[in-house]
Amino acid sequence: MKKLPHGDIFAVPLPDGTFLHGRVLLDIYLTLKRRLFPANSTLPGLGEASLIEMYAAISESVDYAPSPVLIPGAFVESKDVGNAWKVVDRVEVDPREVEFPETVIGFIHSNGQMAYQCGEIHIGLPFPLTEQERINAYSQRHSAFLWPYTCLRVMKRDDEIPLNYKAATLEGTDLRISAIRQAIYEHLPFRMEESYFEKQAQLGLHFERLYE
Repeated sequence: MKKLPHGDIFAVPLPDGTFLHGRVLLDIYLTLKRRLFPANSTLPGLGEASLIEMYAAISESVDYAPSPVLIPGAFVESKDVGNAWKVVDRVEVDPREVEFPETVIGFIHSNGQMAYQCGEIHIGLPFPLTEQERINAYSQRHSAFLWPYTCLRVMKRDDEIPLNYKAATLEGTDLRISAIRQAIYEHLPFRMEESYFEKQAQLGLHFERLYE
């Protein structure tokens, strides 16, 4: 059976001919096909998506050299990984270092109509659904086509992004870059500074099983 692509390093072409590198942390669809998700996991709903992290170094070639993390966990369409985004290396994934985007979804429960969602963590929040637009941290699988421009925006290179590509952004898709994050954490059972692995372990989840 083909090995899961967790750990594959890929090169994303930028408009100026240079490259950014990223790594597949979790392939949602292939993990689902292996029946590794429990019935109550929130991740299979993302379909053919990959959880990836992006690195900060800009390279003149597809050759990979380690550099600091630029984007620590985002969901993208998986179609370009291994195709338009050439796989150039492999670094095994340590589940203790994997991070997920944090989002707020509509979810009706006895204490409200929204929930905090991060990876397989799903916790009800005491807010009405009318607050969701103000919080503005919607779950999203990012377009592979727009992803190079999203990375440019994170690097503050907005002048290289076509004016009509407003959707190429992490804004509104991740609580980690929201000013409201601290207020949401007042209703969660863990600290904002803890890693995803530490948070999920406190809830009795076992994320590491996906890498065994």
